[in-house]
Amino acid sequence: MSPNDPTPQDQPTAEYSASLTGHRGSTPQETLAWRKQDTRTLWRARRRELGEAERTAQSEAITRHVLEWYLPRARHRRAAVVMSYGTEPQTGPLREALHGAGIEVLVPITEPERQLSWTAWHPGVELARSAVAPIDEPVGERLGVETMATVDLVLVPAQVVDLLGIRMGQGGGYYDRFLAGVRRLREAGDGGPVTVASVFRHELMTRGYLPAGEFDEPVDGAVTADGLTWFGDGVDPLAARA
Repeated sequence: MSPNDPTPQDQPTAEYSASLTGHRGSTPQETLAWRKQDTRTLWRARRRELGEAERTAQSEAITRHVLEWYLPRARHRRAAVVMSYGTEPQTGPLREALHGAGIEVLVPITEPERQLSWTAWHPGVELARSAVAPIDEPVGERLGVETMATVDLVLVPAQVVDLLGIRMGQGGGYYDRFLAGVRRLREAGDGGPVTVASVFRHELMTRGYLPAGEFDEPVDGAVTADGLTWFGDGVDPLAARA
């Protein structure tokens, strides 16, 4: 992080710490599951408390930061962007702006066995109800994780993320499985996108804040209304590839 980077929250709050004291499983795995569920409950409530106007304002700032960073660095001119729902940072304007700039936009499709595929998105694309989740998704050819070899950026949803790159999602495991596939692409030398979690300003936390297990896959960075933060060595991965 540079001196101008967003400042993450420094310490777990008393509210968060207190929420963990009542749950201890009989195994480390059960205890971890309880801690994760408590964390999700807390951060879902905090996100709702922001209010619609503040969520919209921060979402607009997130969109600006992504466009200003990504467009000058786009190599493959393909970006994968989550379709936002409920109180998540809004991604509709970002998808529209990317499409308008000539970027091919991919969005996730939920599949059986908690897997994700990807399909092309454009304004007015036909939508259909998902077979496995209570959401509407675009209709089109479904692409596997191997297509990520020629994608520059994946914007990943999260409830909260810490400076180790550990993110807390909704608990379905879809994105951890997907991120593991991206990691395997990189390890095989087949390329792979930069992975960025989109969160509100108060949802970027210090290193080690989040409980994590062996299947929790880190992201490369996070974007908030204050800008982009890169984890690991702090270097912008797209700039490093230029």
